[in-house]
Amino acid sequence: MLDNTEFEWVHTDGQPVLLYPGFNSDDAFVEPGQIAAAVYNGSDGIALHGDRDKVLNLLLRLADAVRNAPLVPSTDACIAATTDPTTWKPESLTESLSPTLKARPTLCGAESPQPIAADPRLATCSNCIDAFNARGPQTPLRLVHFLPGQP
Repeated sequence: MLDNTEFEWVHTDGQPVLLYPGFNSDDAFVEPGQIAAAVYNGSDGIALHGDRDKVLNLLLRLADAVRNAPLVPSTDACIAATTDPTTWKPESLTESLSPTLKARPTLCGAESPQPIAADPRLATCSNCIDAFNARGPQTPLRLVHFLPGQP
């Protein structure tokens, strides 16, 4: 799952709409018996389609995931270079883990001290996850929370 990570990124300011059978966009057609829940933002958009109950189920699963998502630091945080990816084990994220302010080498490559994430999953630098994974972790990091099967 998630082998393809090409997304259309649509901001939460986007306009939500329901599309009904007959709507056609980018050679994608809403089939008879289906609806599509879409969000548009300028020229970009993303849509979920299927029969009404399946679209509703997926949206409820997404809502549940958002409701239960852990908080993340509000400041840019890097992974400490001293974090050993071969021994790091993920634990349940039930709340935000505060970054520390210690000046240590970071995988973000920041020259000035930046907050260090206590847990690599909470790092917010642009390439730190790839840098962490390149060092050979036992558990590759993906900033993804898989959704449960039922809402």
